[in-house]
Amino acid sequence: MNKRPPLIVSFPAALIVYAVFAVVLFYPYPEKLTGYRILWPFQTVIAACGVFVLCRRWVLSFVASLVGGAVYGFGTYACTHFCYHPFAGIIYALIPWTFVPAVFFYRWTNLDRMNTKIISGLLVFLSVLFIFSAYQFAAKNYFFPIPVQTRLMPAALLGIIDPIGVKQDIFAPGFYHVCIAGLIMGAAVLIKTRRIGIMVLFAITSFAAFYQPVLNVPPVVWASIPVLICSVTIATGLETIILAGSGDGRWLLSTVTILLMLSVADVFITNQQAVIPLSAALYGVGVVSVLSIYFIAESNLSWHLLRMFILYTAVFLDIFISTRYNIDMIF
Repeated sequence: MNKRPPLIVSFPAALIVYAVFAVVLFYPYPEKLTGYRILWPFQTVIAACGVFVLCRRWVLSFVASLVGGAVYGFGTYACTHFCYHPFAGIIYALIPWTFVPAVFFYRWTNLDRMNTKIISGLLVFLSVLFIFSAYQFAAKNYFFPIPVQTRLMPAALLGIIDPIGVKQDIFAPGFYHVCIAGLIMGAAVLIKTRRIGIMVLFAITSFAAFYQPVLNVPPVVWASIPVLICSVTIATGLETIILAGSGDGRWLLSTVTILLMLSVADVFITNQQAVIPLSAALYGVGVVSVLSIYFIAESNLSWHLLRMFILYTAVFLDIFISTRYNIDMIF
């Protein structure tokens, strides 16, 4: 738990896990993966691996980083790209990689801290430049992988509450159900550590996703960056839950309370006819897992392996069920 495995070891392991998961998800639909659609499984793996690499900057846990990559590469927003041309999905998959210079510049320089931060901040614009360049190239060739006027709609935000209940083609930013626990804790860490630059980037790109097209870039494309930030935040938050002590009980209980509220809200917004909607049930799994860790922490017991088993079993169960459901609905 206290030592980060070297990237040369952890990256191939993550690549294998994501590749196997992609095969399991797409194997039932060979007739759909014809022509350029054969790129779909590859773009999910490339996207997930990119965020996994970014997570290694802040997250010690291999498993938490693995979850962060899965949220970005296989989540509700990512699955929406299967409704459009794979060119859009490839751009989405490459966006995390354009952040690598900014995130890891500090390892490659001997500059003082202030200058390192300034240059890292400027390198963030590589991602913006990449998005503009890609869609300008497409437009010059009279090719529009996503309609230019496509923007994030308020209805899409319901995907945060019910990531499997919204329409699959509206770019809903869903983060799975149990992973919301990580998002809550990770957001608290983000605010506590005063990551102002990340919060400003999140706010600007979120606004741009609702705004007008600029240089032929569909506004909804800018939502990729908030989704990326949330994916890394989820990885940070899940690790925080695993390491929580007795003094963190109020944070864990607050997380449980929010999950319960989202579960109740889902019952009212879902279109499913079941007595207990699938999303509400998965929120319940999250509540049980976080509450179990709360009781372990309050007992002043470490039991990190048990904590990991409880939380990550719930997380990966949620990821598998939700992603399979979304892909089934699309195909």
